Amino acid sequence: MSFRAWLDSARAAGLGLLAPALLAGVPVGCRGESRPAPGPPAGGGGPGATLDLLVPELSLPTEERAVQAVAPPVTAPPRALRRCFDDLPVWTESAVPDLLDRAAAYFEADDAAGALACAEEAARQAPRSIEAHHDRAAALMRLGRLDDAREAVTLVLAMAPQDTQALELAADLYVNHLAPSSERAAIGLAYARRASRGAGGMRARVARVSLLEGQALIDLGQAHQALRPLSRAVAMADGDLRPAATYELSVALFELARFDEAREQLEAVLALEPDNAHALFHMGLVLERAGALVEADAAFARASELAPDSFPPLLLVSPRDFEERVRQALAALPREAQESLHDVPVETADLPALDDLVAESPPLSPTILGLFRGLPLGRHAGPQVGTTAARTKKGRSTSGRVPPGITAAASPAQYSAPERAILLYRRNLLRTARTDAELDEAIARTLLHEVGHLQGEDDGSLRDRGLE
Repeated sequence: MSFRAWLDSARAAGLGLLAPALLAGVPVGCRGESRPAPGPPAGGGGPGATLDLLVPELSLPTEERAVQAVAPPVTAPPRALRRCFDDLPVWTESAVPDLLDRAAAYFEADDAAGALACAEEAARQAPRSIEAHHDRAAALMRLGRLDDAREAVTLVLAMAPQDTQALELAADLYVNHLAPSSERAAIGLAYARRASRGAGGMRARVARVSLLEGQALIDLGQAHQALRPLSRAVAMADGDLRPAATYELSVALFELARFDEAREQLEAVLALEPDNAHALFHMGLVLERAGALVEADAAFARASELAPDSFPPLLLVSPRDFEERVRQALAALPREAQESLHDVPVETADLPALDDLVAESPPLSPTILGLFRGLPLGRHAGPQVGTTAARTKKGRSTSGRVPPGITAAASPAQYSAPERAILLYRRNLLRTARTDAELDEAIARTLLHEVGHLQGEDDGSLRDRGLE
């Protein structure tokens, strides 16, 4: 997992920053729009992007679909009966408007299970009720039943493809709840943009869908494009949504190496929410870039204390130990990769140098795990810089000549000419791993990714090979 993918997961796992803000102040039930709810992250779709939602089995190989057709279904254990109005007999049907109003009350009381009971009763009595299915999807998302929530959102969009509430729910599901991937971020982005077109003059909805659009663009590595929707979200947001939008704007600025501006936005968030773990963690990243390591470590420690699952303490691996791990990973690379690295130094540094980040437009992310600097093999004109991937496979252990030794490089920018070199960044890699084994795998995958750039592959090709 790359640092970016890990941070997206942490954003979802924390649940203390974004999901509640997206929920806050949004009426639910027949009195207004259904509201999103806490859960894990990912991204958007478009008019034609619901195919995988409507018929997810079409994405499976033919033989797997055949196996699914004959395999007995796996059923969840039955749940205890809960009625929307538990003082009424089971055989009594309540009026649908009353059920939807009661669902709204349960949402306000943070009782998602109660809201789900009301929404399910309403949907059974009025199968075409968009409001009932909105509430059902929102309750399922809040309860963490994400597969059921995706089916519920799909059902609403099948009945009302242009319904802005359903599009907003779908965007939130893919951006902030499902496990992160580039495809899901793209689906969430398209849903958010479709919802934006139908938001009209509703400031709260414009703010929410703009925030979702900006989040999806950050997840897709397009922070420069995220600035506009996130600035719009900050300008139009009220209440709890404002610090969430401000935080995401700070992330976009940080990704663009605009560190002073990012710090200003983070200070605004922390002034309102001093115990915001995500803002504290990113403040640590900004302080780290400024060389204020004591203050940075204090911010990281506080974030870890507040949200240990999202921000575990950094592994204790010294620069020397890290270099040794990289040496071992080089020795285990496939023969072809080792041959490509002939006369190409592999270096380590704590963090990417600013000169390397801003050498491209838009800049490279400060959280890259590795970088290839120079020209691909066989090319003699035009610089190429490669960034590390989100996921890489561990190289096979093979015999063969190991490339030249590793040199610790405190400042990779010392190379003024685009001489070929691969750099791995210790602190960024440490942040992606919770165990020594995970760190070794991350190093191996990053090396394979950068060797791919050395051989002339672009990020799309590497992603297709599982080395995103």
